[in-house]
Amino acid sequence: MFKFAAINNNQTNTKAMRHILFTTLFLLTCISMQAQDVIGETTASADTAATAPATEHILFEGLEVKGDIYEFSAAIQKRGFTLSKRLGNENAYIFKGTVCGQSCYVQASYTKHTRTVYRIMAQPKHVDLNSYLDSLRVRYGEVYDETERGYQWMLPGGAVMFFTPEGYDPTLVVMDAIGVAAYKEENDRPRMR
Repeated sequence: MFKFAAINNNQTNTKAMRHILFTTLFLLTCISMQAQDVIGETTASADTAATAPATEHILFEGLEVKGDIYEFSAAIQKRGFTLSKRLGNENAYIFKGTVCGQSCYVQASYTKHTRTVYRIMAQPKHVDLNSYLDSLRVRYGEVYDETERGYQWMLPGGAVMFFTPEGYDPTLVVMDAIGVAAYKEENDRPRMR
């Protein structure tokens, strides 16, 4: 009985650490997106295209990150992914599939009210970082920023971040600009009581 309690406690700690990691990555992503908004505002006079609203959705595995979670779920399952779990309290679906040649779980996050997909997160296991980064360059372009946290591509349809935290599995985050705008709008609008 004692061994079962210890195993259960370790599983709880692992889940808590994953939740903390996902939350931290989400906050860092939001801060990064906000910083890009500020940079875009300062250069607007030089280049009006820098602040133009995104009209195209970003791609993840050749699939546009768009629409409500039900439409996205059906589309990603047609691509060979399987629905693993629904996380209603976190507004996310978990899928299992292959990303850049690596088997992994993929989390699709959506807004609470309109259920619009705005972020995809994938954590490939046991990946060679150099070859994975090469595959990301092929998909998202040779121009990217390298930071102490990882790599970042700012694209017209959104942002792609590849975090490589020490001691944790690397995490790929794909954020759709239109979906993020819907997320911000829902969270900034006043709530009726």
